[in-house]
Amino acid sequence: MEFNLFSTAAALIAAAALTWLVLRFFFGEQKAASGAMDASGKRQTATITVKGGYSPAVVSMRAGTPITLTFDRQETGECTSHVVFGDLGLDAMLPGNAVTDVELPALPAGEYPFACGMNMVHGLLKVEGNASAGTDKLHPLTASAEAPMLDSAEAERREAAERTKEITSLTRLVAIGTVLTLPVFIVTMLHMANPMLVPHWMANPWLQAILITPVMFYCGHPIHAVGFPALAHRSPDMNSLVSLGTSAAYLYSLVTCVAPQVFPEGSREPYFESVGVVITLVLVGRLLETKAREGTGKAVQSLIKLRPRNAHKLNAASPENVEWLNPANFTDMDIDTIAVGDLLVVKNGERVPTDGIIVAGNASIDESMITGESKPVTKTTGAAVTGATVLLKGDLVMQATQVGANTVLSQIAAMVARAQATKAPVQQLADRIARYFVPAVMVIAIWTFAIWIALGPAPQLAHALITAVSVLIIACPCALGLATPLSVTVSLGLGATNGVLVTSAKALEQARRIGTVVFDKTGTITRGVVDATADWNTPSYEQDTVKEGSPEAIAALRARGIRTVMLSGDKAEVAGRIAREVGIDTVICEVKPDGKAYWIAKLQRERDENTATSGSSRAPHDLIAMVGDGINDAPALAQADLGIAIGTGTDVAMQSADVTLMSGDLRGVIRTINLSNATMRNIRENLGWAFGYNIIGIPIAAGVLYPFTGWLLSPMIAGLAMALSSVCLVLNANRLHAANISGGTTTDITGSAAATTTANTIEPTVIVDDRTSLNHVTDQSNNPTNKENTMDMGMHMHHNAPADGETATDPVCGMTVAVNDDAITREYEGKSYYFCGEHCATNFAKAPQIFLS
Repeated sequence: MEFNLFSTAAALIAAAALTWLVLRFFFGEQKAASGAMDASGKRQTATITVKGGYSPAVVSMRAGTPITLTFDRQETGECTSHVVFGDLGLDAMLPGNAVTDVELPALPAGEYPFACGMNMVHGLLKVEGNASAGTDKLHPLTASAEAPMLDSAEAERREAAERTKEITSLTRLVAIGTVLTLPVFIVTMLHMANPMLVPHWMANPWLQAILITPVMFYCGHPIHAVGFPALAHRSPDMNSLVSLGTSAAYLYSLVTCVAPQVFPEGSREPYFESVGVVITLVLVGRLLETKAREGTGKAVQSLIKLRPRNAHKLNAASPENVEWLNPANFTDMDIDTIAVGDLLVVKNGERVPTDGIIVAGNASIDESMITGESKPVTKTTGAAVTGATVLLKGDLVMQATQVGANTVLSQIAAMVARAQATKAPVQQLADRIARYFVPAVMVIAIWTFAIWIALGPAPQLAHALITAVSVLIIACPCALGLATPLSVTVSLGLGATNGVLVTSAKALEQARRIGTVVFDKTGTITRGVVDATADWNTPSYEQDTVKEGSPEAIAALRARGIRTVMLSGDKAEVAGRIAREVGIDTVICEVKPDGKAYWIAKLQRERDENTATSGSSRAPHDLIAMVGDGINDAPALAQADLGIAIGTGTDVAMQSADVTLMSGDLRGVIRTINLSNATMRNIRENLGWAFGYNIIGIPIAAGVLYPFTGWLLSPMIAGLAMALSSVCLVLNANRLHAANISGGTTTDITGSAAATTTANTIEPTVIVDDRTSLNHVTDQSNNPTNKENTMDMGMHMHHNAPADGETATDPVCGMTVAVNDDAITREYEGKSYYFCGEHCATNFAKAPQIFLS
């Protein structure tokens, strides 16, 4: 090749100019579209068109006023079928070619990003200005957002119908693309091998153009209809890269047909076969990915599908003096017509149609689909039953107490959906890279083209086109975006079917780092049965017995090197006996009802002080978890690094927790840790594949191996690799369905008797909580004796707005805090609250009503 300084300089200058334009276009400041007030003047509204991205992609609203975002989705497909507000824990379904309103509360000033369910299309809600009292300085997580209320079963049916429609459409397009592309591909390959193998007319580029043009514009329409608008919206994705690459190859090939003399000798061969093969393979990959993604949520889907479609409604107002098993006395009704208060007959072998209370009969019920525990439970008159559980033996009449979206089954599905809308911390790196990924690939393609044109061997133009198109097509930003959400989706569903409900992806990630587990005693480790001789107003639990599974769970935790602590209001003798029976390391007894959060905070401070003294970073297993079930456990559950509530306990405790164990069996703590370990292992595999694939694939596509091997990657091979990359991630995430998260709950200590024997050999460290005041305030006459008094005292202090130099009580841990300019504060409903540290402030912001109620 003859070196031409002028052409080389021109190519490099042009590449630099294009690079500047690309960076300016994608990373320049975007003008936000302002929302408008509705007719009532009490709510802000904005319409966002969903077609290849969000338009407008940035919406500006005023702080302190409720918001309605109207999403006008003008496309179908998996990618934009959901909109996720990660900071608000909101996941709203957006049906194809339909308009959906998403209601948001009055938000404090800040930025609230939102994205599609596949984390590829991004938008931003900017809330600006000063809010009214009660919303300013609120932590985003205190705001609750609402999607249109749908029964989980109905939402699942809609998603399944849309997914089926997409699979049918993709199958048709793949078939058409294959029929039209295969002749061109075969003829081109044979002609390259030996021109004499095919007649000249079959290799005519015009014939190839006629066959491939429908593939480009009809089969490729779902790709281009998303890819080019995404470019215009400054949120390019994989479709954008494929659209750019195939368009460049198609236009180049068309020019070789119309005016081949425009190109130099050796660069006049069309690439129609590459266009057809790439588009067809991308569609094949999307089809396989859509089918594989059906399995990512199958755990929750299987739960929802357990709900019976019909129920036997008793025709009488009471089961008394009625042969309620006689079919003449009940009517079969659609489950959606059942109302609260209806009497329903459930026969042996049937599923309970909805949540309710038994009013006649008794039965042995399998609740494993809700609690994860396979052992049947005997239920009699007055006992609560849960929809979708199975009567193994017996018949009963029940009164419906919850129906539709309010049932336990629907609430589980809703909780999992909210958790799936959150982001794990490990995803932050992938998100940051994904933001710059597509523009970076475009810049690499520009410089690849320029370098091959300027410095490459003949035919330079052909080589430059092949390498640039291959770079665009082989890059897979979807792999980066999907790596974490797919694993989280599968894991949350897996946990739900095993009786472990995790409220956020962050909690799912952090559970593997638990180093200390603090247990409440009554109702958590023990059964919580009040002594028969105790007075009703002063209950005692000295004869309380240990729950089944507690010794095994604590033995398994100890075997993993996890410290166990028990908090109890009982005297040292009673608490010590229970601690020895189950094998607890440390027992803190005679704890005041409002003192549990104090001890959690104390353990956290000791950990932080030890870390600071040693001068090293935190250990990999250093988080402190709290397991409890009562109202007075709620502040401690919120204070802990990870709060784990017992599902058989109070609603307040579950609202304060990061994880809920539906069955109340403490072996669920081990399942939670196992689930976290399995999830993070799967995420690391996905991220390793996503980064590795792109880091290796893009340079190969750019031609780095050519100087050593004389080999360039064909755009067709690049298309195949890109199509299969996302499929590999989906398949790997689906492997989590086979994870055994119950492993280790009994393997470390075989059998209850062995666990108890081992536990009895352990002598716990006993600490007596002899503090006369939890809050150390000057006026000892106001010392609280229960949780309600603690919160009343805190609210009274803040009503009086302490002046600078005075002290206030941290409403989370009860510590005394100096009031000055450096104090850590949060505003709630127009009042200032003071905190000992950011940890307490953050936990308060999660659920202030818990600490103030």
